[in-house]
Amino acid sequence: MSTVNISLPIKLRKQAQELVSRGFYASFSDLVRDSLRQVVAKSKYDLMAEEAKEDMKKGKGVLLKSQKDIDNYFNSL
Repeated sequence: MSTVNISLPIKLRKQAQELVSRGFYASFSDLVRDSLRQVVAKSKYDLMAEEAKEDMKKGKGVLLKSQKDIDNYFNSL
């Protein structure tokens, strides 16, 4: 595991420490790791959504309007 030094505004650091002191996280490092995992996961889905929008613009996308459409699409894969 590597170490990273970061600078935080005082208010953000206090808010983070409050979460740790209330037991939501075992440590500040745990809070940062969890936060980064969430951002990375969200970013991955945001990128996929952007790609889907581009596919729709290019006429490559498939609009799924119902559960049946979704089921048929996944069954065709």
